[in-house]
Amino acid sequence: LTTFQHWPIREANWIGDFDPVALEYTSVNRANIEHSLRVIETIVEMYSGHPAVLGIEPVNEPWELTPLHLLKRFYWDAYLIVKRKAHYWKFIIHDSFRFTPETWGGFMKGCPDRALDTHIYQAWLDPASRLSFYNNACAQKRQIALMEREFGPVVVGEWSLATDNCAMWLNGFNDNLSGFPRSPCKYIPCSESYLNGDDYQQPGTPLEVGKGLQGPYGTGISGPAYGLCPVDRDWYTPRYNEGEDGMRWITSPPEALKGRDGTDEVMSLLAIKKISAFSGIGHGFYFWNFRTDLYEPHWSYMLALERGWIPKGNLNDERILDSCHREDTGAFLCVSNRGAPEDTIKNGMRYALGEENRTADYIENLHFDDLFDEADEIFSDYWNAHRAVGATCDFGGAAQLVEKNITRDADYYTD
Repeated sequence: LTTFQHWPIREANWIGDFDPVALEYTSVNRANIEHSLRVIETIVEMYSGHPAVLGIEPVNEPWELTPLHLLKRFYWDAYLIVKRKAHYWKFIIHDSFRFTPETWGGFMKGCPDRALDTHIYQAWLDPASRLSFYNNACAQKRQIALMEREFGPVVVGEWSLATDNCAMWLNGFNDNLSGFPRSPCKYIPCSESYLNGDDYQQPGTPLEVGKGLQGPYGTGISGPAYGLCPVDRDWYTPRYNEGEDGMRWITSPPEALKGRDGTDEVMSLLAIKKISAFSGIGHGFYFWNFRTDLYEPHWSYMLALERGWIPKGNLNDERILDSCHREDTGAFLCVSNRGAPEDTIKNGMRYALGEENRTADYIENLHFDDLFDEADEIFSDYWNAHRAVGATCDFGGAAQLVEKNITRDADYYTD
């Protein structure tokens, strides 16, 4: 029973009226834009002298279909408001999910105190091997370096250690995006409610352990059931995952048995690879969130720090600086998944070829080793060309990462 809708009817009408069929704006809401600028001016007037406020981001996550000429005009107008009354403030603009030099290269060139904010998550990626997540994390430094060169200072304004979409209410209260989560979630006892007191009691709390999911109900599912709340699932050790490039963890129980849990290892390595990519090239990063209600260290900086996933101390620690060595030196190959059905392989090939505006007709006549060999080349070429902008080696389950079998001579290991 659906009692409310969220995702199916969402409209980004802040800047105008959006036509979801034509995927374009049919009008511009000048009143909304002017109202936003007045709010920014009020904020500047109130906090320009406050020692704890160092800058402003005029709008968070304007979606990728926002007309660029309008968004850039809004950024210019907001920048001038800020600089007239808060000269030392930093002015941060969100990339509108278009983290490319074609979009932002040269914008506001020469203007002081500006920076570009980008949000880099892996929680919305398809399930993949640990190697795929490692490579994706390390590959971000190439795009960050490119944008530093073409635009200027880049800040990773949001990131987390989540590799799935299981965290409760991540996509809205009692709701979820269509198709998410993409793998079964782990459940833990829900936190005690902080909404009860002597003078006030929130309806429905404390949770009744004997009841399943309670309304209101969105079009997706995420929420407490029988006293348990969903959190990110566990990773398995390589031994129980058919190696580092194995995918067995996806079909395994979401909570690993003692002795099989490889979550600490995976998260610790993923954390230093992300920090290496974000801090070594860009101008800083902010983990999302500082803390959470549930025990969810994938989304809590404090819990991740306590768990030992995020290292304490100097960002110039050798563990961080050298963490992407294998990925940076091309030690991995993106190859076809020999265990996948031929239709899956061909669908992945069609996608890769279509993105490159290449014909895919000829693959219909390929089978067995001929199909796999051709897929290896197509997947490898596409992944190497696009991994710097976030492409993964998955292609709908048609491909996987494997480590190259490289022989080193003695000179390689000596300084």
